[in-house]
Amino acid sequence: MTERIDFDLADAPWLRTLVQRVRSARDAGEQEEAARLEAYGRAEGGDVLGRMFDQIMASLDERDAALARGERMAPYGISAAEEGQLACDFCAAVDPVVYFEVTEFGIGGPGGTFLSGDRFYACPRCRELVEADDWKGMREWIGPKQFSIGTRMMIMGFKQHRKGGAVTFEPGTNPEAGR
Repeated sequence: MTERIDFDLADAPWLRTLVQRVRSARDAGEQEEAARLEAYGRAEGGDVLGRMFDQIMASLDERDAALARGERMAPYGISAAEEGQLACDFCAAVDPVVYFEVTEFGIGGPGGTFLSGDRFYACPRCRELVEADDWKGMREWIGPKQFSIGTRMMIMGFKQHRKGGAVTFEPGTNPEAGR
Protein backbone atom coordinates (compact mmCIF):
# COMPACT_ATOMS: atom_id res chain seq x y z
CA MET A 1 0.00 0.00 0.00
CA THR A 2 1.23 3.50 -0.80
CA GLU A 3 2.10 5.66 2.17
CA ARG A 4 0.12 8.87 2.19
CA ILE A 5 1.26 12.12 3.74
CA ASP A 6 0.03 12.40 7.31
CA PHE A 7 -2.51 15.20 6.92
CA ASP A 8 -6.03 14.72 8.14
CA LEU A 9 -8.72 17.29 7.33
CA ALA A 10 -9.67 17.09 11.01
CA ASP A 11 -6.45 19.08 11.56
CA ALA A 12 -7.67 21.93 9.35
CA PRO A 13 -9.63 23.83 12.07
CA TRP A 14 -6.61 23.71 14.38
CA LEU A 15 -4.37 24.99 11.61
CA ARG A 16 -6.85 27.71 10.64
CA THR A 17 -7.22 28.87 14.26
CA LEU A 18 -3.45 28.97 14.71
CA VAL A 19 -3.02 31.08 11.57
CA GLN A 20 -5.77 33.47 12.72
CA ARG A 21 -4.25 33.84 16.19
CA VAL A 22 -0.76 34.51 14.82
CA ARG A 23 -2.13 37.07 12.35
CA SER A 24 -4.14 38.77 15.13
CA ALA A 25 -1.08 38.95 17.38
CA ARG A 26 1.01 40.40 14.55
CA ASP A 27 -1.70 42.95 13.70
CA ALA A 28 -1.84 44.02 17.36
CA GLY A 29 1.96 44.48 17.42
CA GLU A 30 2.38 41.57 19.84
CA GLN A 31 5.46 40.06 18.22
CA GLU A 32 6.41 37.96 21.26
CA GLU A 33 2.95 36.35 21.35
CA ALA A 34 3.08 35.74 17.60
CA ALA A 35 6.50 34.09 17.95
CA ARG A 36 5.26 31.97 20.88
CA LEU A 37 2.25 30.79 18.86
CA GLU A 38 4.44 30.01 15.85
CA ALA A 39 6.81 27.93 18.00
CA TYR A 40 3.85 26.14 19.58
CA GLY A 41 2.36 25.40 16.14
CA ARG A 42 5.59 23.92 14.82
CA ALA A 43 6.10 21.82 17.96
CA GLU A 44 2.52 20.52 18.06
CA GLY A 45 1.96 20.23 14.32
CA GLY A 46 5.06 18.26 13.48
CA ASP A 47 6.75 18.38 10.09
CA VAL A 48 3.67 18.28 7.85
CA LEU A 49 1.48 20.82 9.64
CA GLY A 50 4.53 22.97 10.38
CA ARG A 51 5.38 23.09 6.68
CA MET A 52 1.81 23.91 5.76
CA PHE A 53 1.62 26.60 8.47
CA ASP A 54 4.79 28.25 7.12
CA GLN A 55 3.43 28.14 3.55
CA ILE A 56 0.04 29.57 4.58
CA MET A 57 1.70 32.39 6.52
CA ALA A 58 4.01 33.18 3.59
CA SER A 59 1.07 33.21 1.18
CA LEU A 60 -0.89 35.58 3.44
CA ASP A 61 2.14 37.87 3.74
CA GLU A 62 2.51 37.83 -0.03
CA ARG A 63 -1.20 38.55 -0.47
CA ASP A 64 -1.03 41.51 1.93
CA ALA A 65 2.03 42.93 0.15
CA ALA A 66 0.29 42.60 -3.23
CA LEU A 67 -2.84 44.31 -1.90
CA ALA A 68 -0.72 47.16 -0.49
CA ARG A 69 0.68 47.67 -4.00
CA GLY A 70 -2.85 47.60 -5.45
CA GLU A 71 -2.21 44.26 -7.17
CA ARG A 72 -3.60 40.75 -7.01
CA MET A 73 -1.45 38.00 -5.59
CA ALA A 74 0.02 35.53 -8.05
CA PRO A 75 -1.15 31.91 -7.61
CA TYR A 76 0.54 30.28 -4.63
CA GLY A 77 0.86 26.53 -4.01
CA ILE A 78 0.58 25.00 -0.55
CA SER A 79 1.69 21.41 -0.13
CA ALA A 80 2.34 18.97 2.67
CA ALA A 81 5.30 17.57 0.70
CA GLU A 82 8.81 18.65 1.59
CA GLU A 83 10.64 21.18 -0.56
CA GLY A 84 11.50 19.56 -3.89
CA GLN A 85 9.51 16.41 -3.11
CA LEU A 86 6.68 15.40 -5.42
CA ALA A 87 3.31 14.24 -4.13
CA CYS A 88 0.44 12.40 -5.79
CA ASP A 89 -2.10 14.98 -6.93
CA PHE A 90 -4.92 12.60 -6.05
CA CYS A 91 -4.14 11.14 -2.60
CA ALA A 92 -1.02 13.14 -1.57
CA ALA A 93 1.25 10.05 -1.43
CA VAL A 94 4.90 10.97 -1.58
CA ASP A 95 7.10 9.93 -4.48
CA PRO A 96 4.61 9.40 -7.33
CA VAL A 97 5.71 7.17 -10.21
CA VAL A 98 3.90 8.67 -13.22
CA TYR A 99 2.30 11.85 -14.43
CA PHE A 100 -0.60 12.52 -16.76
CA GLU A 101 -0.40 15.51 -19.07
CA VAL A 102 -3.37 17.89 -19.06
CA THR A 103 -4.29 21.12 -20.74
CA GLU A 104 -4.01 23.62 -17.88
CA PHE A 105 -7.35 24.67 -16.41
CA GLY A 106 -8.54 26.82 -13.53
CA ILE A 107 -10.97 26.25 -10.67
CA GLY A 108 -12.45 29.41 -9.18
CA GLY A 109 -13.10 29.77 -5.48
CA PRO A 110 -13.41 32.42 -2.79
CA GLY A 111 -9.63 32.76 -2.49
CA GLY A 112 -9.10 33.19 -6.23
CA THR A 113 -8.45 30.78 -9.05
CA PHE A 114 -6.49 27.56 -8.56
CA LEU A 115 -4.49 26.72 -11.67
CA SER A 116 -3.99 23.02 -12.36
CA GLY A 117 -0.63 23.10 -14.03
CA ASP A 118 0.01 20.87 -17.02
CA ARG A 119 0.75 17.62 -15.15
CA PHE A 120 -1.04 15.52 -12.57
CA TYR A 121 1.26 13.20 -10.64
CA ALA A 122 0.03 9.79 -9.45
CA CYS A 123 1.22 7.11 -7.05
CA PRO A 124 0.95 3.45 -8.16
CA ARG A 125 -2.53 2.99 -6.64
CA CYS A 126 -3.98 6.21 -8.08
CA ARG A 127 -2.44 5.38 -11.46
CA GLU A 128 -4.35 2.08 -11.48
CA LEU A 129 -7.58 3.86 -10.55
CA VAL A 130 -7.14 6.58 -13.19
CA GLU A 131 -6.29 4.09 -15.93
CA ALA A 132 -9.32 1.95 -14.96
CA ASP A 133 -11.51 5.09 -14.94
CA ASP A 134 -12.56 3.94 -11.43
CA TRP A 135 -13.59 7.21 -9.79
CA LYS A 136 -15.68 5.45 -7.16
CA GLY A 137 -12.58 3.47 -6.23
CA MET A 138 -10.62 6.74 -6.14
CA ARG A 139 -13.15 8.19 -3.68
CA GLU A 140 -12.85 5.10 -1.49
CA TRP A 141 -9.04 5.21 -1.66
CA ILE A 142 -8.80 8.91 -0.85
CA GLY A 143 -11.53 8.68 1.78
CA PRO A 144 -14.92 10.38 1.80
CA LYS A 145 -13.89 13.28 4.04
CA GLN A 146 -10.89 14.05 1.80
CA PHE A 147 -13.12 13.96 -1.29
CA SER A 148 -14.33 17.54 -0.87
CA ILE A 149 -16.05 19.71 -3.46
CA GLY A 150 -12.64 21.12 -4.42
CA THR A 151 -11.25 17.62 -4.94
CA ARG A 152 -14.27 16.65 -7.03
CA MET A 153 -13.88 19.79 -9.16
CA MET A 154 -10.17 19.06 -9.62
CA ILE A 155 -10.89 15.49 -10.72
CA MET A 156 -13.64 16.62 -13.10
CA GLY A 157 -11.19 19.11 -14.61
CA PHE A 158 -8.56 16.38 -14.86
CA LYS A 159 -10.99 14.05 -16.66
CA GLN A 160 -11.99 16.81 -19.11
CA HIS A 161 -8.46 18.09 -19.82
CA ARG A 162 -6.37 14.91 -19.73
CA LYS A 163 -4.20 14.53 -22.84
CA GLY A 164 -3.26 10.87 -22.76
CA GLY A 165 -1.78 7.98 -20.86
CA ALA A 166 0.64 7.83 -17.98
CA VAL A 167 4.20 9.06 -18.47
CA THR A 168 6.55 6.97 -16.35
CA PHE A 169 9.74 8.34 -14.82
CA GLU A 170 12.54 6.78 -12.83
CA PRO A 171 12.09 6.48 -9.06
CA GLY A 172 14.01 9.14 -7.20
CA THR A 173 14.07 11.49 -10.20
CA ASN A 174 12.13 14.71 -10.46
CA PRO A 175 10.61 15.34 -13.90
CA GLU A 176 9.98 18.94 -12.81
CA ALA A 177 13.72 19.64 -12.62
CA GLY A 178 14.88 21.78 -15.49
CA ARG A 179 11.40 22.75 -16.69
